Amino acid sequence: MSKGKITGTLYFGKQGRAKVIVEGWDEPVSLAKGYSGTALHGDTVELHVLPPKKKKLVRKNRPGKSTKARYEVKKIVKRETDEFLGYLQEESGRTSVNAENSRLFIPFKIMGDARNAQPHDKVVAKFVRWDPPARIPTCKIIRVLGPGDSPQTDHLGILAKYGLSSTFPHKVEEQAKAIPQTIDPKEIKKRLDFRDVFTLTIDPLDARDFDDALSVKKINDEEWEIGVHIADVSHYCPPRSALDKEARKRGNSTYLVGEVVPMLPQSLSNGICSLVEGEDRLVKSVIFRFRHDGEILGFKIAECVIHSDKRLTYEQAILFLRGNNLESIQQAKPPSSRYSGNPGKPLHELSPDELRQINLTVQRLWSIASKLRTSRMKEGSLNLESTEIKILVDAKGEPEKILSSENDESHQLVEEFMLLANETVAKHIRNKKLAGIYRVHPEPDPENLEELRNFVAIFGISCGELTSRKEVNKLLRNINKHPIAQVLKIKFLRSLKQACYRSTPDGHYGLAKRDYLHFTSPIRRYSDLVVHRIIEQWLKKEQKTPKFSDSLESLAKHISVTERNSVDAERESVKDKLLLYYKRGIDARPPIVHRAMITEIGRRGFFIELVDTMARGFVPVRTLPRQLGYRVAANGSALVGRNPKNKLKLGQEVQVVIDKVFVSDKQLDFKLA
Repeated sequence: MSKGKITGTLYFGKQGRAKVIVEGWDEPVSLAKGYSGTALHGDTVELHVLPPKKKKLVRKNRPGKSTKARYEVKKIVKRETDEFLGYLQEESGRTSVNAENSRLFIPFKIMGDARNAQPHDKVVAKFVRWDPPARIPTCKIIRVLGPGDSPQTDHLGILAKYGLSSTFPHKVEEQAKAIPQTIDPKEIKKRLDFRDVFTLTIDPLDARDFDDALSVKKINDEEWEIGVHIADVSHYCPPRSALDKEARKRGNSTYLVGEVVPMLPQSLSNGICSLVEGEDRLVKSVIFRFRHDGEILGFKIAECVIHSDKRLTYEQAILFLRGNNLESIQQAKPPSSRYSGNPGKPLHELSPDELRQINLTVQRLWSIASKLRTSRMKEGSLNLESTEIKILVDAKGEPEKILSSENDESHQLVEEFMLLANETVAKHIRNKKLAGIYRVHPEPDPENLEELRNFVAIFGISCGELTSRKEVNKLLRNINKHPIAQVLKIKFLRSLKQACYRSTPDGHYGLAKRDYLHFTSPIRRYSDLVVHRIIEQWLKKEQKTPKFSDSLESLAKHISVTERNSVDAERESVKDKLLLYYKRGIDARPPIVHRAMITEIGRRGFFIELVDTMARGFVPVRTLPRQLGYRVAANGSALVGRNPKNKLKLGQEVQVVIDKVFVSDKQLDFKLA
């Protein structure tokens, strides 16, 4: 044992037990109840070694068995908790704040004004201090969000927790409003004019901003020109302006359920930059020439002007792709304008000629995109497609509909051209020796791959060394064909590292590409805006990288952090709405039965995923019949009863009913139906 100071990070479990993770130690240090002092969850602490317990009976220790060292928190090195969300509680005339995070399980005494908060209101509080001999910590209420059981309050809580803001500073709004909502004719003359080339967008039902459009032009019987047109945000957002500084700070847009927290003010993101139907728009484009068999003959990067002829949803595009007759497509229900920022002209208002033009365009795009996809998979790109859910809410933020969205041909069509444009620009920047920000997906750790290999073997899937790309793709094909593919895919994804941004082209493992970056979404990603500026200066023959307030590497790190923050906020937003959705059924009689799949087994129970909505929940062991005596199997793949016939296995489909809703932990507990 080291004689120096022992410091680590303290974490509380759900049961209030404290553990300290010490760097370089194999096992966490468990603290007995009452020995964590005034430490809170996440604090960096210094530990003190306690003397061994005195035993009532003196017995000789068994050979080879040593007494386990005991520790207590000596002092707090660094507090982790600053601002936090909580609920105002009133008891015996005294008010306190109970943190939403159940790991902060001690009530906080309120210092100063409660800001007219009512019992059970959700508040933003700031930790003040907790020093001995005080029994509980103190906090100040910064802001009252509203009634704790309101969906709108939950939404405000997410904004506060993740530092997101739906509004912009006055200076930024003023700069955005000063930008004309029409294009200067002088600017059009400087660009390639694609307004007479048929162009369309394909986006989700509830899309509010349109970054990308595709155009199709026949060159001759053997060749086609496909234009990948991307909103020219850099034309409207000068470097180092108030607009630019705010966009950089945000790093990206955040797509919460029912609301987008945009990177740019709406007059840009939903206005002059957005490639809406029926309007002229400035774009930066990668224009490809293809043979009819999908072979790329060449490309050109240029500044252009386009006019989107039609805005399609994925649901509409798939009707054309699957060969539905035009009459039935025309009668397809249009997207509700309540969900869509710009639904475009309804299909039933289009002429037969317009419908035929859309049909021919979509079919031609897919004929090439499908070949690009086949080629990409042959080169080793990982097929990680999965079903996603989309929650639509009413004006009060209550979940109204839950839709599932498959990665069908309509999604794949757009995806292939975006991937191709991103890779093409990345190669171009590297070949021209220009600085850039790249999208990097690091190679997975060999230990994680070996653990994955051993895990899938339990389910009868054998594979070679997963350091081989060929073996990884073979494994993924076998997983996709397996009866419990969803469970195995989750394990596969957890074996991979997170993608990030870097200033060096370090490769993309998932796509099996050496050169890759983000170019196609500058309305919602700052990385793409930076790449557009680099391309713009190259096009104007200014052979230098645009000046940034910091280096590209530190900028890449910053937007990697903002991206992660947004992903966490988006996931919590979905969890909140699913919680509300299922909370309604908790008192239903008879109980509502849901189909679910077991995705993870643990000592205290098993996790499930509902088939219809992909909502995750937990079935505690305590809800299972005690007389059956369930225990975790040796390989961790099942809960097995005393009678081996009673078995709950990974991947098994079960029927469940909602049991409890834990708002603070964003967790749904179920029991078997």
